[in-house]
Parts: sequence; C-alpha cells; structure tokens
Amino acid sequence: MKETTANSGLATMLALVAELPEQLSASASLPGLAELSALQPPPRQIVLCGMGGSAAAGALLQAPLAAASIQLTVWRDYGLPGWVTGEDLVIAASYSGDTEETLSAAREAQGRGCRLLAITTGGALLAASAGNGDADASGAGDRSADRSADRSSGQGDRRSDPFTALRLPAGLPPRAALGLALGALLHGLDRYGLAGDLASQLPAAIAELRRQNARLRDPGGAAAEVAAACQERFVVIYTSGAMAHAAGERLKAQLNENSKTPACCARFPELDHNDIVGWRLPPQDRDRYLLLLLRGGDESARDKRRVQATLELLAEDLPRQYTVQPEGASDMARLLSLVQFGDYLSCHLAAAKGVDPLPVARIESLKTLLSKG
Repeated sequence: MKETTANSGLATMLALVAELPEQLSASASLPGLAELSALQPPPRQIVLCGMGGSAAAGALLQAPLAAASIQLTVWRDYGLPGWVTGEDLVIAASYSGDTEETLSAAREAQGRGCRLLAITTGGALLAASAGNGDADASGAGDRSADRSADRSSGQGDRRSDPFTALRLPAGLPPRAALGLALGALLHGLDRYGLAGDLASQLPAAIAELRRQNARLRDPGGAAAEVAAACQERFVVIYTSGAMAHAAGERLKAQLNENSKTPACCARFPELDHNDIVGWRLPPQDRDRYLLLLLRGGDESARDKRRVQATLELLAEDLPRQYTVQPEGASDMARLLSLVQFGDYLSCHLAAAKGVDPLPVARIESLKTLLSKG
C-alpha cells in the first residue's frame, strides 16, 4: 500500500525523536566549541535569547543550573531586559539564524557591549558572528529598542564586532534539533566555566535515553497508551518539581506542533493558588479533558502531599489522570527522560489522529503575513 504523506511525516519525526541521545553525543564536537574558554571576569548574568524550539534548551537547563548555583534567564521577546549590561553574557539561539526577535536581541547585546555567543545553523546571525553582517532582521524587528540601546550605551559601533557562533547542522525542524541545541548550550557553558558538573552527567543521561528509546517508540508502550487516552481530549499538563517544569512546557509545544492539538500547562505550587478553582465542569464535559502530571523526581515531602491532595480535589472534574515519572540517577537523566517521553507521546498522538507532525502551516502563514508589513 502506498504510504500517505501523514505516515511519511510521522516516520520522519519518530526517527528524529529517536536521535535525541545521538544528537546530544554529537554536540560535543560542534564547530565553534574549540574557540571557547573560561570567561574572565565571569559574567554577572547569563541570558539566553530565543523563541520556540530554540529557547527550549535554555529553559530545560535552568533548573539543573540553578541547582549548581548558576543563574540562567531565558528571554523570549525582542530586544533585551533593561537590566542587561556589558557585564553580562548573552546567548542568541536561533536555529534558522533569521528569527527576528532573536536578531533584535543580538543586535542590542552588541550595542550594550555584552559578550555574545550564537547558537545557529546560519542566516543573518551566523553572518554577523563572522563580522560579515549585522545581527538584524532585514527590515523586521524592534528597531526602536535597538536605537535606544545604542544611544544609552554609546557603543553602537560594536554591533558589527564578530562573536563566536556554535554552528548546528541544518535541515531539521527546529523542535527536532533539541539534542544539538541543548548540547551546544551545555558544552558552551562548560567551556566558559559556567556549567558546574552538568556536562559530566551527560554520558549517563545519553545511555539512559538510548535504553528507553525502543520502549517508548513501541505502539503498545506507555507513551502510546497515554497518547491514546489524549485523543479527542484537551490535555491539561501539571508539573511538580523544578526538573519537570520546562519539560511540561516542551510537551505542550510538542502537542501543539507535532499532534496539532491544543494543551495548557501549569506548575505546582502556583497552580494551587488559582488554577484549581477554575475546574468547575458540568458532568457531560468531564470526559473531554485529561490531566497529565509530570513529576521531576526532586519533590519534597510537602510537594508530594500537595500533589496528592490536589489530584483528589480535582478527581470529580478531571477523572482521567495520568502520571509520568522520570527515569535515571542524575538531574540531567531525569530531565531528559521526561522530554523523551513527551516527544514520543506527541508522535503517538499524531499517529492516532492521522496527522502529519512535520508541517507547521500556521507558523509559516504568520511569517508570510508579517513579511507583508
């Protein structure tokens, strides 16, 4: 039987999801890493600027870095926060190299005299890193913020200064290049002396991901079972423990893009101060929702009691409840195991719905509309 487009796209995305451990392994030898060394003086702050899948690596590393007493802020917007100065390290992450928000942030970072690192495949961002271009969006972006930064810093001419770029292999959907992007960020920070011992945890985490691959890809396995329950239901993702929060946001995005399905995400303990009050569903609507809890493996006894009490309170309105536990012995292994589970879940749901996980038509349509001003 001739393979449908949806089936072809599904096979491709499943193969890309399975490559997560191999991408993480390959990231140790990315072009540009050898140019990096310990920063002197150390930066006051680390800010990663990115959107969508390009920001996911930074979001995922926030909690394990915080556990090592290293602060990383993820900025998903044009320009930069007002508090960023020339004492800070700014990392511009754009898989295409042409994301207008990220180019705006890179331009402003140069204007403020920040140390700048790019993680990209090419585009305007790579051109600027070699001093052959301006970190700008070719007519799109927040020019007013850039000009303001230039005036306040008095260093507008620094915008054309070259900076180091860690170059990723091109040709992938950005969300499917997570292993490369996360590995690039982790190895880059490690060479800068800003990663604690996280890089040393990566080999064991990679081994754990390889071990889980076949089980999670299995159409009769746990990820497929949860995906089947998600079909034709709105997925409510709750996360408990610092290691689970970014994995929950990643899962939401993967359900949106791969499964073409809406979802929402909220985190403990904050959700107990607002979200739980909103679930007042009429009996006929209660089967239209599914509550999926991601646990990070770093919960306190109080966290665990809070989660249990919350699930009990919501059992009537949200009777379909599933829990995903992390695998592995280290922070990195547990974190990435949740990501891997969610990535496979999104593919199994795409299969159940008969949709192609590869295209993101509305995003492309939006870009076209924006390009017309």
